[in-house]
Amino acid sequence: MKKVILLFVLSILMSGFLRAQTYSDFTLQDLEGNDVTLSKLLEKGPVFMSFWATWCSPCKEEMKKVNDVYEKYKSQGFVYLAINQDNQKSVSKVKSFITAQSYNFPVVFDSDKRVFEAYSGRDEMPYALFIGKNKEILSVHTGFKSGDEAKIEEEVKAALGIK
Repeated sequence: MKKVILLFVLSILMSGFLRAQTYSDFTLQDLEGNDVTLSKLLEKGPVFMSFWATWCSPCKEEMKKVNDVYEKYKSQGFVYLAINQDNQKSVSKVKSFITAQSYNFPVVFDSDKRVFEAYSGRDEMPYALFIGKNKEILSVHTGFKSGDEAKIEEEVKAALGIK
């Protein structure tokens, strides 16, 4: 009986993990109300999409560090897509935060968490997925600590074919 329960629990855990490994296209609105579609971004190159919120300190650290990677490789097709998870009451803070930091990467809103759930979002934020141009999920990142940007940059270089 214990084996059956263990297998059942493992199958539930694995189904969530496997769902996170499946590409799902979406269109969300950016800070200006324009539609941004993931498949259109992938036409340019790989996309590092990160779910974040204004209340999340590790998210803000990730944005600062990955922004440098974005600036370095955006001309080669790399896109850093910040997907905001704030609720309707706090979304007004998002645009002023992004503007104050002078970030130029695309920022979109997923206030109903539809996309977050489609990608099996985890409780620990930021939650990020790196998707290759061929729509394959190359890696999943949960949380952020200083130094993680080096691993992300290596993944970007590999996806762009840079040695």
